[in-house]
Amino acid sequence: MAILKHQGEISPNLYMIDTMQFNVSHITTVFCYYDGKNALLMDIGTTDNVQNVLRNLKKFKIPIEHLRGIALTHYHFDHAGGATKLWKKLHKKNLDFKIYTTKITKEKLQNANSHVTGATTTFGEFVGTMKPIPKEFEEEAFIILDQNNRDKNRDNKIPIEFESNVEIKLIPSPGHSPDHVCPAVFTNSSKSPDFLFGGEAVGTFYNETQLISASTSMPPNFQYEIYLESLKNIAKINPEILGVCHYGAISGKSDVQYYLDDQIKYMEDLRKAIIKHYAEEPSVRYVIEELKKDQLHIKNRIGNRFTNDPVSERFLNNLQLALTYGIMIDLGYRNSKYEKRSV
Repeated sequence: MAILKHQGEISPNLYMIDTMQFNVSHITTVFCYYDGKNALLMDIGTTDNVQNVLRNLKKFKIPIEHLRGIALTHYHFDHAGGATKLWKKLHKKNLDFKIYTTKITKEKLQNANSHVTGATTTFGEFVGTMKPIPKEFEEEAFIILDQNNRDKNRDNKIPIEFESNVEIKLIPSPGHSPDHVCPAVFTNSSKSPDFLFGGEAVGTFYNETQLISASTSMPPNFQYEIYLESLKNIAKINPEILGVCHYGAISGKSDVQYYLDDQIKYMEDLRKAIIKHYAEEPSVRYVIEELKKDQLHIKNRIGNRFTNDPVSERFLNNLQLALTYGIMIDLGYRNSKYEKRSV
């Protein structure tokens, strides 16, 4: 079993960075591919995480002037929230720096107020800010890649010429959110990627010793059927290394497959349990208490490092509330309070 939790180079040219989100280690991962000439960052975290990511790039000897851009998995504050701040910070010194993303993600980033309001109710001050890029600079800042073709896994190439015939493409993976994509690194025209950043299309991974996953069913845009379809498609792609945004990476095709199978089974069981308990009593609190008894609560899926820590305890309770609410919205049991649900 190869569970990768350490920062730094985890395979040739591929770097893993802890954003220190919520001022806690091992919560959110971003990745950077650097071939010695060109670098591409994959996600950034919140606006509060930008400086920490830049410090780590310097630590790993990845020059900022070699950073050609950032590829985003999706628009949520904890993954793309710092993207516009990063562009504003870098573009005057590095004219090549671009935000590589989809049309939907760009629209969400440029109109993020309702998303920030909703996220703040759960995560408070740690959400940061998501200020748009001024309209006169939009075309300069964003490179829009097509998300529509879900049958050809090697479409949507990021237009950066990497060494050794390496290509990085965005694999469509909606469900967690309508805009979700997975940056994937392909070498020598291979059909299976050396690395795929699963973002939140592959669950969360807060366990240090076991390949056990947890849910990513955040409101208001989680769609179970579409999520499961994307998840199974990623399993078919079968990457050598799977990056998980919350938190780390898994190396080896058999271990990656085991983890993805666990996520499929867990999501099926979680949704069935929520339907069952909601029929018993239509209360979010009741459903969450029953999930604990079923061993389906996020606390049943994580490693020891979260034990007896008040900050982590509060984080996990808030997270389980949001994850449960996301499935309830998808089932039609609840409505979105802040951000309008996308169809």
